[in-house]
Amino acid sequence: MREALRRALRRRPQLRRLLRDLARAIPAAGGTVYLVGGFLRNIVEGREPGDVDLLVTGLSYRRTGDVLRSLSVEAPSIRKVVAAGRHFPVHRIAVDWGKEYIDISNPRSGGRHHPRRPEDARDDGHGWPSAGTGRDAPGSVVPADDREAVDDASRRDFTINGLLFRLAPDRFIEDGRLLDPFGGIEDVRGKRIRCVGEAADRFREDPLRIVRAIRLKNERRGFVLHPATASAIRRLGPRLLPAASPDRLSVELVRSLSADPAGTIDDLLRLGLLKILLPEARRSGNRTAERIAARYRFLRRSLGTPPPLHLLLGNLLADLPLEAALAAARRLRLPDLRSVVSTLRCLHTLTHPEKLRFPRAETESALLATEEPGGWIALYRAAQHAGNRPARDLTRFIGKCRATPLIVNGIWLEKNGFPEGPIRREIIFRVREETLAGKVTRRIDAMRLAESMR
Repeated sequence: MREALRRALRRRPQLRRLLRDLARAIPAAGGTVYLVGGFLRNIVEGREPGDVDLLVTGLSYRRTGDVLRSLSVEAPSIRKVVAAGRHFPVHRIAVDWGKEYIDISNPRSGGRHHPRRPEDARDDGHGWPSAGTGRDAPGSVVPADDREAVDDASRRDFTINGLLFRLAPDRFIEDGRLLDPFGGIEDVRGKRIRCVGEAADRFREDPLRIVRAIRLKNERRGFVLHPATASAIRRLGPRLLPAASPDRLSVELVRSLSADPAGTIDDLLRLGLLKILLPEARRSGNRTAERIAARYRFLRRSLGTPPPLHLLLGNLLADLPLEAALAAARRLRLPDLRSVVSTLRCLHTLTHPEKLRFPRAETESALLATEEPGGWIALYRAAQHAGNRPARDLTRFIGKCRATPLIVNGIWLEKNGFPEGPIRREIIFRVREETLAGKVTRRIDAMRLAESMR
């Protein structure tokens, strides 16, 4: 772990210098500082480390702030120190090398002590700690000076996020100490998402963790939910999930869909959560889920990459009537709502031409409303495929539209004195429909048709 951590920080020298300064300042004030959470998890997984989170023990929240503000005078890399967090206060360091923030927290109260033996964290010869069994052993102990940090880690969500690395005051990495009190490294090796301690307790503390578990699984190829974690989600999810913050839930859902959309839908259905997130589809939940997943797979094959956000979210709601889909998008606090609405309206136009008064003209208008109609065409083809319906060749249709001059438009109508109002739209669509159908081929005929509708 030390060598992997050294390599990661070698690529980020400014962060390394700041961690070195913190590793000296915090102990000098009587505290201890740990790297925690996702930064360490990513290193273990072989991923590029992302956000940096630190834990400070032995100091109060106020005293920690005093030390950080005092350090900011001496460390040029610290731009400012601010208090943040509504429910769980942290100190946030704004650095001068970019938009990155470093969050520094103090231990949460009420943790549970689930230690493993210190020898379980010895290097196995490859730079990683020996993972042990991942279960508490009778009589296991944790060094007294790390007990507060481990107690705080016992309130974290999942074992892969429960790693800690204690920074030493002098050689802050070389003399540091890795703590893996809950078998997180073993779970990374075994490709498991497992709650720290009792899964039911973790989900009651924060129902959002239910969807986060699914997101973490789908962000990692080949990972599975630990049986006890999956069982707790299935048992408690339908009751607890409605209490989760809609805004935070939306973030977790979108991230999971972005990583593996079909896998996310499969998990939500299997664990009984899809009917909670999309109650509008409750009557035909299984069939709806199968169609959503099938369309996601079709989109992945068609586009070759994960679908862009508006297609990703539009597909999620594509089986609902248009107004119900819009209401669901607002209730779920989905991002980029305007693009999602445009996608849903376009899909409704493409899949229900029989309901259109001017099917050719309105289809053209819908497709050419975006600079990239290929995504909407892919979603249309996915919808037709999932419904076992034939699909029109809309790419060829667009080519024909672009090759057919637009004779009558709003500017022409205004110049020729046509009154404002809905009649202008109807004239434009009617003339365009007849032109695309081949019934109007000459400019003079198009203008005569427009005049006849004045």
